Amino acid sequence: MRLNKSKTFYERSQEVLAGPSTFGKGVDQFAYGITPYALNRGQGAFTWDVDGNKYIDTIMALGAISLGHCHPNVEEAIINQLQKGTTISLTHDLEIEVAEMLCERIPCAEMVRFGKNGSDVTSAAIRLSRYITGNDHVLFCGYHGWQDWYICQTSMNGGIPSEISKFSHRFNYNDLDELKNLLEEFNGKTACIIMEPTSRIYPLDGYLQKVRNLADKYNTILIFDEIVTGFRFHRGGFQSVCGVVPDLACFSKAMGNGMPIAALVGRKEYMSQSQEIFYSLTFGGETLSLAATKATLEVMDKENVPSVIAKHGQYLLDHLNVLINQYDLNDIISFQGYPCRNIMIVKDYEDIPAADIRTYWIQECTRLNVLTAGYHIVSLAHTKPIMDQLLSKYDLVLKDIQNSLADKSLCKKLDCPTSLEGARSL
Repeated sequence: MRLNKSKTFYERSQEVLAGPSTFGKGVDQFAYGITPYALNRGQGAFTWDVDGNKYIDTIMALGAISLGHCHPNVEEAIINQLQKGTTISLTHDLEIEVAEMLCERIPCAEMVRFGKNGSDVTSAAIRLSRYITGNDHVLFCGYHGWQDWYICQTSMNGGIPSEISKFSHRFNYNDLDELKNLLEEFNGKTACIIMEPTSRIYPLDGYLQKVRNLADKYNTILIFDEIVTGFRFHRGGFQSVCGVVPDLACFSKAMGNGMPIAALVGRKEYMSQSQEIFYSLTFGGETLSLAATKATLEVMDKENVPSVIAKHGQYLLDHLNVLINQYDLNDIISFQGYPCRNIMIVKDYEDIPAADIRTYWIQECTRLNVLTAGYHIVSLAHTKPIMDQLLSKYDLVLKDIQNSLADKSLCKKLDCPTSLEGARSL
């Protein structure tokens, strides 16, 4: 596998790019020097780098691709709209059409405001909650974007005034007592509870309903951050699966099959007040992304995409677990999460660090033309034959890992720096 052009692009990037567009695309997340630096195109479940090497894509633009790269229905919708204009001087009719589609699908959605990425709408949800309640404190669980109120409580909090962190408080998923304690501590001062309804682990029985009950008891707004879960588990988001309806919800990623779009949705009594806060984006009504979203949602309905993704994702996990067991790696390697999206969990083996084992997996999978960062995000394009291709490659890599752990050669066979798990892998 040649990476000559990729290396050249990396060298050029060091002169003009201050960093990747998102941390999830940083070279330190992969097998540097083996994973290509720059990609050139994608089609279906495959992507090609600038040197022409073809890969099975398990990253799918960090989850933004739900149907597959360049899905023909979405492409056609974008091309047709391109001939009519991209950003219009007044509200475009697509805004109303797509908003109606979202309200029809999502249980909590009675009104909609559009944005371009997840941080737009999670920021708007927090500001709206603070305005409605008159309170400042935010209780959060999960990953919620790059805005100050969230990042202030992470290790990447540079450039944020320390005072802001006094109003943001993290609680752990499935720990109801921890949430109760925070609600008691800031009783009468809490604006909202914002959380990913699920991420890598399943909610305990009744957990989300109990969170809903606590939000009602303490008169605080419940926000589901469905940037990742939206349209992957169900056409109406994870709230349609769990049966718990939040007051507000945030969607992005999969809804536009790669086009930049996001939506804040929620109860009319709350959303109708969003014009009383300042939430204004010149490109919020950009038409290509709206056309793509309309086409994507139509394909999801026609082909029952969440069910197909779940079926093929489960097929991959079932057979991958057989291989992990076959090579006696159960105590070292597992995949945690759901059929539609799951992540590799690695444990240390004797004196061999887990991070090195994970990096070796990425390195060797990449050499077999699998584009990976140690997780699977499944799209409609990941058909059973493609999953079988993945499994045949994983068979080779797992056998290699077994042998390399047994003879303690794995670290010596690493041809790249140890990769990092980002602040958010999924």
